Amino acid sequence: MSDAYQAKRDASDEQSHSSPEQSSERSPTNKTSGEHPREVELQVKILYYPFMGTNVDTERLLLLPKICYAPLDIGELERMLLGDKPSKDEVGRFIRGLINSGHLGALEHWYTTFAVQGYSRISSQQNDRHRLMKVFKDSGVVYYNEPVQASPDVSQLQQSQRYVREENFGYVVPPSFRAHPDFLERFRKLQEEVRQIQREGHSRGIPAEDVRFALTNATETRFVITVNARQLRHMFNLRCCQRAQWEIRELFTKLLYEYKKIAPNIFYRAGASCEDFGYCPEGKMSCGRAPTIEALREAYEEKRRLSRRNEPGSREDSR
Repeated sequence: MSDAYQAKRDASDEQSHSSPEQSSERSPTNKTSGEHPREVELQVKILYYPFMGTNVDTERLLLLPKICYAPLDIGELERMLLGDKPSKDEVGRFIRGLINSGHLGALEHWYTTFAVQGYSRISSQQNDRHRLMKVFKDSGVVYYNEPVQASPDVSQLQQSQRYVREENFGYVVPPSFRAHPDFLERFRKLQEEVRQIQREGHSRGIPAEDVRFALTNATETRFVITVNARQLRHMFNLRCCQRAQWEIRELFTKLLYEYKKIAPNIFYRAGASCEDFGYCPEGKMSCGRAPTIEALREAYEEKRRLSRRNEPGSREDSR
């Protein structure tokens, strides 16, 4: 290690542990308003989708897969996207046909961006499970527990607790707390105590990146996600399920409602896995709303046994 490089590292380390007053570049400048921590409610907003703000129906983008089935040239593709033929009903039938046939790769061409606030930091960590793939493929064999690879399907920007000063932060209250007023009051007092620790830490010159260690998992975060329709449908499968944690389920239920207003055919049948596939993949953990895949398999095997029993020449038939 060169002396110049070591000196640069030492200077960088010294700056990272300097007080906000000593380092204007590292000092958080985006302060939350108000004098006390505040209870927040979940808010979602769709910021972008194809043809947004134009008179072109966003779902027309998913006419592009027609190139797989017909010898269309560039001009024909453009006229199909921006024209009035095929009709809206025909577009809807085509998209639903793609979904029913399993041609879901077509949905990857439809990208959208949405923003979220009033969401707890602890629940936001679940979003990373959609961004990171712990599967490594080699020669058709799938290996688990390999180095994590970033997924290109989901991109996320999240408000930093390192650079955004959290003195008068928002926090999320689980609904179950409201049935226990005394417990809820203690929870609120805890948030106020954390606020005081935050302010004292900053006044003592402790770096914001260290003061944030006092924040609780309930602290509000804000983030923006860009995702394609195929991956978003997969997220709905997992996060609209009754087994999903309540806050995550609330977020994706709200998002599903908004996206169905914009693109009802792209999100046709979207929702929990049971809504999309007609069965529950949760096995023994199923809520009972739909038959499990195991139950369907058993029913199928029973049907096969009965069918074989009735075949001419079978042992059962000869009896």
